[in-house]
Amino acid sequence: MLSKQVRVSLLAGAAALGLGLAGCSGSNNATGPTTQGASLTQAQADSIGSGIAQDVQSETEGATLTGIGGSPGSFFIGPLPGGLPNLHFGMQQCIPTVSPTPVVDSDSDGVPDSVRVDFTGCITSTPFMSLTLSGTIDVIDPTATVKDHARKRVYTDFTRTRVNILRGDSSETVQNGIELVYADTSTIERSEPDFKSVHVFANGDSAVHTRTWSSTFTADVVGSIQRDAPLPSGTWNITGSSSWVRGDHSRSFAITTNPVLHYNASCTVAPKFDAGTLTAVVTKGGAAQTITVQFTACGQYTVTKS
Repeated sequence: MLSKQVRVSLLAGAAALGLGLAGCSGSNNATGPTTQGASLTQAQADSIGSGIAQDVQSETEGATLTGIGGSPGSFFIGPLPGGLPNLHFGMQQCIPTVSPTPVVDSDSDGVPDSVRVDFTGCITSTPFMSLTLSGTIDVIDPTATVKDHARKRVYTDFTRTRVNILRGDSSETVQNGIELVYADTSTIERSEPDFKSVHVFANGDSAVHTRTWSSTFTADVVGSIQRDAPLPSGTWNITGSSSWVRGDHSRSFAITTNPVLHYNASCTVAPKFDAGTLTAVVTKGGAAQTITVQFTACGQYTVTKS
């Protein structure tokens, strides 16, 4: 098991290596006015809250080795060449390219020393939606000679393009960044330094969310986190800082979860939370406002400002 000292050192190292990331579209696609005033309109709060909700969902999608990609679906992909663990990311089967092969795992802990997963040309669909994936994710064992549960992922232009077939609109997520994960069978610790998300909404507007978050997942059932299985139900406690830029607006905010978010593994729509509240204290020009994102059921949440 990875010692506390080593784990802290790894998290600090990840913070020093932070890259940029581009992100997600939300269910609330408000554009908001173009004023530069310190006070948030409800439309601006909706936009920020929607982006945060999607980034919180991405916490769950990358939590386990099987969650390397992430999408609104929950089907299993694999096995992949060379013993690389199955990838859990698509609504239907879609097999990315893994290199190099055979996959090397020097310490036999289930985390490859270093592999690149290329999603180019990966398309899945349902009667109501299509999802196109592209870009790469590098999966790296930061302690390749120590048998533990540490792993690092590097996202490079990892893109999710969603098309709503019924409405005829689309949204897109492009990600670039580093995440570091430590897990055992009951808990997961995750760190994302300077992780940037570009949210391209269905109306064509975009926003950039840059976050430095730390999060802890605790499974509802002790010992239920398995390396080659989807994430089980449990709670997410998230803290950190963010900045949000949309058009000529820029704001910074601090994130907390109270009560903690409950991840429901049986949800068939994202965000896959059925309870919990995420609070963002937003500051601009010395003025502070609070945005509250309350998750009420699978795929449903409300955004309020105060």
